[in-house]
Amino acid sequence: MPLLHILLFILYFFLLCYAIQKIPFFRNSGIRPRALILLFSLRVLVGSLHNWIAYAYYPSHGDIWIFFNDSFVTRHELFTDFRLFLDDNSTWAYMSHNVISGLHVLFNFLSFDNLYINTLLFSFLAFWGNTALFRVFSGIFRNTPLSVICVFIVPSTLFWTGCIHSEGIIYLLLGLLLYYLRRRLILPCLLLLGMVTLFRSVILIPLLPGLICWTLAYREQGSVRRWGMLFGLFLVVLIVWPGVFQASLKHMSDRQAEFQALTGNSRIYLPVLGASLGSLLHVLPVAILNGLFEPLPGVGGQRIYMAFSLELICIWAIVGYAAGYTLARKIYPSERVPASSAAVRASVAGAASSREIPAPRRVLLFSLGCILFTLTGMLMTGFIVPFVGAIVRYRSIYWPFLLAPSLYLLRGLPFFKMINQWLYQHVIDPGHRH
Repeated sequence: MPLLHILLFILYFFLLCYAIQKIPFFRNSGIRPRALILLFSLRVLVGSLHNWIAYAYYPSHGDIWIFFNDSFVTRHELFTDFRLFLDDNSTWAYMSHNVISGLHVLFNFLSFDNLYINTLLFSFLAFWGNTALFRVFSGIFRNTPLSVICVFIVPSTLFWTGCIHSEGIIYLLLGLLLYYLRRRLILPCLLLLGMVTLFRSVILIPLLPGLICWTLAYREQGSVRRWGMLFGLFLVVLIVWPGVFQASLKHMSDRQAEFQALTGNSRIYLPVLGASLGSLLHVLPVAILNGLFEPLPGVGGQRIYMAFSLELICIWAIVGYAAGYTLARKIYPSERVPASSAAVRASVAGAASSREIPAPRRVLLFSLGCILFTLTGMLMTGFIVPFVGAIVRYRSIYWPFLLAPSLYLLRGLPFFKMINQWLYQHVIDPGHRH
């Protein structure tokens, strides 16, 4: 890297760290300033590592570098042939690609055409989504900072959202969507939902059950049954109305056909999905295996997939143990507030005296939304994608939503108590009010 780019990288990094400590959205997140800087630095480091891996190990240097190189074509068209620029960037089918190339065009003015500096600038934008999701989770899983901090540190999520790619933008939008949903601001939620759908249309299907549960979690106690009946009626209409169900199957089938036409070293077996219920049921077992459990050790053809296999084993071990631990107790753990946090005690006491639903039920509804969103999204990926690399990438945005409620369930075990106590002492701001 030329000396100019190195100096710019250092300058921008310190400026952004300073901004993170001063902007109220970050400062009021409930994370200590030094921990915020460390989390942001980790994101920048992993994003830069991803750029290097893509350049060193993938043919044509991977999608990351392709987006970057395409941005020079976009910039040339923008300044030399604006009509051609409009023709190439007004097609909805390629809008996500065009948006990412456009981000590079903008960042290139500040970075003097350097991908690593662009990644640093993008990390600052993506950090808003991380922090927004942290603030939402911290209001639900109040006494388990480990389940909340996972939005920053899940390895595959960090790896695939740390670079300038669709996953990073989708994760940013999801964090903001839940943040504004908690604040019950309808217009920003609709705008963010549309943007998420623009980048990955099939994500709308798993988002629907998640949004239903998350909305119910934030309703007043007296209105939960009314809203539940309304959403239940809506789901019945979607299921019974053949046109909606058939259109969804057709869209899934078309998306899978696009992937089946591609070539790649990490291809795995996936039957052709037709636009019928019989075909859906035929592909279902393979979709469950691929979407939830691939890559198995030794699958994928690249050494890096072994790391993702080990992560997959660890995650499902945590989820499985949490499910078994809960079933053994036969109840969902009730909300217990740590005696060391007076602010949290006051918050819970205020909720208990208001018309809001009780904390345990809110945790249950919110967790159910996270689990439905995660499992449905992974299953959709299994139905559509026949490549291990794309499965790992598409699935990365879901893991925090599955790990957060699982770690919450395990918070009473000594090992997790010890970790949570350490996080309270070194990461969580004790004076923050959720």
